[in-house]
Amino acid sequence: MTIVIYVISLLLAALLVVFVTLFFVFVLDSILRGHDLPTSKQAIKALIKIIDRNKPSANNFYDLGCGRGTLLLAVKRKYPHLFVYGVDNNAIRIFFAKLKAALFKQKINFKKQDLFQIDLRNADIIYTYLWYDLMPPLEEKLQKEFKRGAIVITNTSKFPNWKPQEKYITYSKISTMPDFETLFVYVKE
Repeated sequence: MTIVIYVISLLLAALLVVFVTLFFVFVLDSILRGHDLPTSKQAIKALIKIIDRNKPSANNFYDLGCGRGTLLLAVKRKYPHLFVYGVDNNAIRIFFAKLKAALFKQKINFKKQDLFQIDLRNADIIYTYLWYDLMPPLEEKLQKEFKRGAIVITNTSKFPNWKPQEKYITYSKISTMPDFETLFVYVKE
């Protein structure tokens, strides 16, 4: 009996060491590599409504700057028929996203890649929650590559020249950040 308790104690200690190590890797990554703002539950619910209304029969969904993949898990659960792609330039975030998808047994394609290098011609829906300074070059890329009728949903930051067809405020509190947690919906015509 004491051997069993000893083995269980060692396994628990090993799990604790692994958990603490992963936690510190994640914290260090966030400090050194910049923000990783997850999309709020309210914004995810609004995003699902937008998809239902605009593109219920879509085939390909992309999250550019997917972080740890939380949004993609929600989208894949709601729309199991979708091919879901997550793109992020951070290997640690992609690792955690793949781990979560495996744990929840969801087929999501994660790729560590610069979002400006990925081919988006087959995208039906693109979601982004990116820095403001990335929006002008992304707008230019999408105007060239994006197919007609496809939609882009941006969170908080918007394109400088492309006019949104819809706007959803998902954060009702006053914020110092303009348009915080506001979803902008663009359709390529």
